[in-house]
Amino acid sequence: MAELETLAKLRAVSVAACILANDAGLVRFADWKGKPAWIVTDNERLNAQARRLDGEQWEGIGAKAQTLPGSWASWPLGIKTGADYPAFMLVEGGGDLLAALHFIHEHPEGGEAMFFPIAMLGASQRIHADALPLLTGKRVRIYTHADTAGREGAEGWAAQLAGVGAEVDCADFTGLRKADGSPVKDLNECCLIHPDDAKELEGLLP
Repeated sequence: MAELETLAKLRAVSVAACILANDAGLVRFADWKGKPAWIVTDNERLNAQARRLDGEQWEGIGAKAQTLPGSWASWPLGIKTGADYPAFMLVEGGGDLLAALHFIHEHPEGGEAMFFPIAMLGASQRIHADALPLLTGKRVRIYTHADTAGREGAEGWAAQLAGVGAEVDCADFTGLRKADGSPVKDLNECCLIHPDDAKELEGLLP
């Protein structure tokens, strides 16, 4: 539980969201390169990415996230775990994956039974061809990062999804502010939304 509480504080999400992630096999904990880490993956173990639990960068790569050796970088995490759900939240990265579960848990009508998050681990990746058929006919909302790479990634995923008959749209956080007044850049930062902008998150889920 201590690791889940540390992760919740680090990513500004509820402990309940981290428990949901852990129970679904989307988040695990291990030592990586001699440091306590949280690892986003799923039960297929085809793709995994590690981040330090202290929030610092990995030495030698100058980045906070490291995709683990042998990963299928284009495989969307959670795609098979959530195969029976009617609606998906497609996010970019581990922080947004936790944020999706944060907002699913907060849904007043029991979001855990209605929505499931899937995550691409990088805006430059395209959804693996073997995963696309699992999204045929599904409702999918993409949570776009507010930068050029994020927008281009979302546009590419939307085109792929439309090609298999998914009902797809994109959430846009333009104009939203965090509590400190800085702009919201992604779904995870919506957990720090300015009170005056919180109403804009109504209808956030698909």
